[in-house]
Amino acid sequence: MAHHETLPGCLLITGTPGAGKTTVSRLVAERLPRAAQVDGDVFGLMLMSGRANMLDEHGRWNPGPEGQRQLRLRMVNLCSVADNFAAAGFTPVADSVVETREELDFIAGRLHARPLMLVVLCPPLEVARHRNATRAVETRVDYDVTPLARNQRRELGGLGWWLDSGDQTPEETADLIVAEAARRAVVHRAPPSPR
Repeated sequence: MAHHETLPGCLLITGTPGAGKTTVSRLVAERLPRAAQVDGDVFGLMLMSGRANMLDEHGRWNPGPEGQRQLRLRMVNLCSVADNFAAAGFTPVADSVVETREELDFIAGRLHARPLMLVVLCPPLEVARHRNATRAVETRVDYDVTPLARNQRRELGGLGWWLDSGDQTPEETADLIVAEAARRAVVHRAPPSPR
């Protein structure tokens, strides 16, 4: 594992389930001299009771009002933890599903670490489906990710760095992100206005 120069600000890695967000964010953080992985899923798992069902009665992703509120809470916590690491001199490498421009704007408005870099892992859907189907049961999703991928492309297309990692190993993807993110993935340079 090679250690590279640090990345300033915060790196946010998104994509559909099975795209490789958690694996790649861990590998990126390991390659930087001072970095922390901030896994967005962890904040949902912290809810020991009262967690909203994010799927509707047909098994489709449809969080409903309470689910949306809890997803927003995950984003608030992700931003707070990422900022805490950044303030302590660690590059936060965050991974979370960001589906819409509104969600990205919310994160950018709360997060103070700058620049904010966005990498959208977008392997072909059949690759993401295969990766999802072969990973541990507790991390597998059981809904069709096609609508999510379509919506991400419509909402976030043209923002950040869209990286097709379908033919790469996670290690190759991480090396490429460390080498290129500061140049290709910046979506916000200036800090947000005071809240």
